[in-house]
Amino acid sequence: MTYIREVLGTPTEEAAQAEEALDPDWDDDTKLLESGLALGAIDEDARSGRRYLHIDVAASPAGQRARELFLGLTGLSDKQQRTLFPALRSRSRVDRERLSTEVTRLNAWLDEVRVDGFDPAAFVTYQRSIGIHGQTTNWFGRIGAAGAACAFADAIEELQPNSISDAVGLLPPPSIRKPIELYNWLRGGADRTVRALLLRNGRAIVFAGSKDVNIFEPLGGRVFSTAQEALTEYNAVATNQRARSQRLHEHSVGEVKTATDPANLHERMGLASRETQTELRTDRFLFMALLSADILAGGTQRRTLNNRDLTRFSHVFNLHHCWGWDGGRDRHPNHWSFFKASVAEWCGL
Repeated sequence: MTYIREVLGTPTEEAAQAEEALDPDWDDDTKLLESGLALGAIDEDARSGRRYLHIDVAASPAGQRARELFLGLTGLSDKQQRTLFPALRSRSRVDRERLSTEVTRLNAWLDEVRVDGFDPAAFVTYQRSIGIHGQTTNWFGRIGAAGAACAFADAIEELQPNSISDAVGLLPPPSIRKPIELYNWLRGGADRTVRALLLRNGRAIVFAGSKDVNIFEPLGGRVFSTAQEALTEYNAVATNQRARSQRLHEHSVGEVKTATDPANLHERMGLASRETQTELRTDRFLFMALLSADILAGGTQRRTLNNRDLTRFSHVFNLHHCWGWDGGRDRHPNHWSFFKASVAEWCGL
């Protein structure tokens, strides 16, 4: 919600502030004529910069932001703006006469848009909303991935304190675990996305695009000296399974499903050993939601499942139980304990 509010913004107010900052003279008849405006058309809204682009603002080297904002109020695409208003779109110095022609056309265009009380800010809001859909999905993924890194780091710290010797990216402090806290933390710098951890025992954990989590160590008696070295080596063979098997011993690989909203709390965190990667199939994660404790434990008759699916499901966790942002670790300590036991095995702790 915070991200959506920030991106949507207040287009008209933004344009007004950008124009008002340059303090144009709304009482000079000559300049109004250059702007395609009559003195009688200048009311308080116009003086505050909410209605028209002033020629002095358009001609000012500092007026780039105001020009962009007013062009956005036309409802035109970038390509259409470049065709119809090339001088206003230009970042190079343009002669005032050409600018006057385009400012006049722009202000007339805005008057036409406002017919019947339509607010041209709706164009900007609409275009920003289109971009928000994809970006919020990316943010959900980044926040969820950060939560997964926190889960691993917290589990390792509880199992064997100070086992993490190096990292690519900064780990959030223990006080930052809720989604909104992680969102604000991640915005603090590009280096705040954790991409790799190096353990003192030589194993590395890389959080990559595919698979999401990779725990491995180098073959041939080599030792990683930094987390960046481990990340670089993994990236070099990430898409080549044969090359990976020749250079790395993968102790575990897995997918992290990163939902943070209540409607998707059955999204999963799952890891597999190098030999049983089939458990990463999405249908297995979805099927897990249908298995009750009675089915898994056998109910009163103690008839337990005895097939490979049970092993697969034993490595599947509700993300919020492990991440702990909503108290899941405390409410479901069995999930957290099992996750720590698995991390101990995967990481050799």
